[in-house]
Amino acid sequence: MAIFQEFQARGFPYLLSYIQLNRKYPVSLQKEVDIYVKIPESKLPPEILHRWANSGVCEENWIEVKFFGGAERKQSSERKTRNLGELLEDLLRLKFYVQKGGKYLLLVFNRKPEYYLPFKTRKGGKKRDYIPYLLRHGRDLIKIDFNQEPQTVINSISPDLRNLINQKKGTIEFDLQKHSIEPILVKGLISPIELGELRRSRIHVGVTTSEPVYYFYLLRILETFRI
Repeated sequence: MAIFQEFQARGFPYLLSYIQLNRKYPVSLQKEVDIYVKIPESKLPPEILHRWANSGVCEENWIEVKFFGGAERKQSSERKTRNLGELLEDLLRLKFYVQKGGKYLLLVFNRKPEYYLPFKTRKGGKKRDYIPYLLRHGRDLIKIDFNQEPQTVINSISPDLRNLINQKKGTIEFDLQKHSIEPILVKGLISPIELGELRRSRIHVGVTTSEPVYYFYLLRILETFRI
């Protein structure tokens, strides 16, 4: 709906029919992407096409969406590790199932990402250095060594993608452009907020929790020309 509203605000409401949900990937027809958006060149003015192309807009766009909620349930170390595996599964799908076009992963958290993702390993407490880079605004070439990940992460990834990882000897590179929206406390807010303030849960009797505070991260996998 947000994509359609953006098109409508720009004067292109007829592009609604070019937004599809759960479209099959071109390489793996057993897997589906959450959102697919096609930009029909024949239906847009040349000046718009030129402007969008210079801004990096592609004809075909593949978008995976991950929402991390359930903040009133305690996130165990194993659950955090599975969350990471599912996040990496989406990145791998976009990298290997689509050869070209816009490839995006939208992450939404209703708490700080540390609540849902394992920034450190369970054994030894070693930092996963690549996770902060996944969420940091800007562009980075991120290398992930899957040989260093526990079986919980690996098992969250489909067998065909695990085979592709093995063909790359366990290390996968992602050229990522990242954008982030995080809550900030500044003077003059319309209503004072206190991050982490506890209240009674409406779902679980006798449990205290805090109001959700949302964090948004948009990751784009870049497939650039090699000169």
